[in-house]
Amino acid sequence: MRGKGALVALLASPSASYTAQQPRPRARRRPTELAATTLDAKAVKGAPLDIGVEEPARSIDVYATLPPVDIRLLDEQEHDDLPGRTHVINLAKGPPCPDPFALVKSELIPFSDNMKLLVASENPILSQAASHFFEKRHGKRFRPTIVMLLAQALENVHKDHDDVVFERQTRLGQVTEMIHVASLIHDDVLDDADTRRGGDAIHKMYSNKVAVLSGDYLLARASVLLAKLGHMDVVQVMARALDSLVSGEIMQIKANGAADKKSSEDKNELSEPVNGKRSFLDRAKAALNVGRSQEALQRELAERDAREMELYLRKSYYKTASLICDASRSCALLAGHASDSEVAAAAEEYGYHLGLAFQIVDDVLDFAMDDDQLGKPAGADLSLGLATAPILFAAQDHPELRPLIERRFKGDGDVTMAYETVRASTGMDLARKLAGFHAQRAVDAICRVAPDSEARDALISICYIVLSRNK
Repeated sequence: MRGKGALVALLASPSASYTAQQPRPRARRRPTELAATTLDAKAVKGAPLDIGVEEPARSIDVYATLPPVDIRLLDEQEHDDLPGRTHVINLAKGPPCPDPFALVKSELIPFSDNMKLLVASENPILSQAASHFFEKRHGKRFRPTIVMLLAQALENVHKDHDDVVFERQTRLGQVTEMIHVASLIHDDVLDDADTRRGGDAIHKMYSNKVAVLSGDYLLARASVLLAKLGHMDVVQVMARALDSLVSGEIMQIKANGAADKKSSEDKNELSEPVNGKRSFLDRAKAALNVGRSQEALQRELAERDAREMELYLRKSYYKTASLICDASRSCALLAGHASDSEVAAAAEEYGYHLGLAFQIVDDVLDFAMDDDQLGKPAGADLSLGLATAPILFAAQDHPELRPLIERRFKGDGDVTMAYETVRASTGMDLARKLAGFHAQRAVDAICRVAPDSEARDALISICYIVLSRNK
């Protein structure tokens, strides 16, 4: 297993990092007046900040979000003979690698101590809050594990030695976990969550101010470590992941704001005195529906369902899958693969589909498990106004759920009704099918570019774990 020599050196000096060759000092120039001019495309393209150049498409706009056929007709065993498919997920047979985390266990054992040193601060309260998840409730370190396995599975084509490259990829794994933990701390403040990973949320242990500052501090430290990698493409990719995390939270806040308005309007309608006459709004709605065929109404409902599903999957990408897929792509870039290479694209696609599968299963567990098993309140997504895959699929068979989804479960009894309806429907089963679709696409992507190895089997097995996990 390559990289162990580098890891020893890394632990011996936590502040060690890759330093790019320093540029020669630039000569000072006299200030001159700038005449009005128009930059051509080539000049703009070469500008340091790429001013005016359209950003690369996000993964959500490149790769599939839904199967090409109706999810109800999808059979994961149906396309065994598709070109390039070398492994088909079969949960009954089990994964090719029983414990993929064991393959990088030696690399992750010192992870917590190293992370505590990396986030050390002059303020003891800030240091304690920022390092809490790395010290006591670190979980399985899902994201760093993916990065470390990719580092072993993908060929190193960089001019630098394997150990040097592996050290940078190890740093990337640490940066990824720091960004993830910072997002958890900030999310808990926004959602006013009481618990996280089976214990009190940081803002409940200290205060909102300390929680926000500790999350900000983690992001700042991650940015410094990221810059020290000396790879501009990696910095840009990971910066895009940060942008996506914020965009996802803004999407959620906007959706809840619109739902609050909708709920208020519904309550106002219900509170109006009943005098035997329909309101003007009701008469207008009825007039619009006159002459419309049942087929047209069904088509409108289907389009509305599709918009809700698109919103859900896009938000899931922003808040969960983006960090995994951008870290996966960055790992390939650090191994020397070009930005436009098939390897970099496949690594990104692996992380994209794996991230979506992870989030979809997580949303299923919100209905399937109880509080103790989840480590957080069951049904919490509904209380936050989130319409996830299980309830969106359930609404296709239970139209009474649609008004609840529109007002984001803000009405009296909405959460209880939605929770019970979903558990009695096929919503969870269909959501698991969608997760299976994405997990299989992740397997297809990594098998296209990674040679047959123990590390590749471990990456495939991670997909099995995502689909079968219960917490």
